[in-house]
Amino acid sequence: MTRMVHYLMATMFVVLVMIYSNSTSCQASLFPSSVKLQPPCFEPPTHRCVDGRSCVFVCQYNGIRTYRAFCKHPTHAQEPYLCCCPL
Repeated sequence: MTRMVHYLMATMFVVLVMIYSNSTSCQASLFPSSVKLQPPCFEPPTHRCVDGRSCVFVCQYNGIRTYRAFCKHPTHAQEPYLCCCPL
């Protein structure tokens, strides 16, 4: 009887830990909002972005389906134009 109670308590503890680790509050504490992941960016075939609509096609060509694509203009003359594809 005592062994069964210990087994059930241990099982319930494991189940609660699994539920807590899958919750959004736990994921938020593991990955704070101050750490922002950069969206993947690709160089357009014309080496120049015109607008976000042209970048949507670049993202789709590279296997990312998004309609929120945008152009990232270079900060220095040596850097290329990029189409960024947030998920």
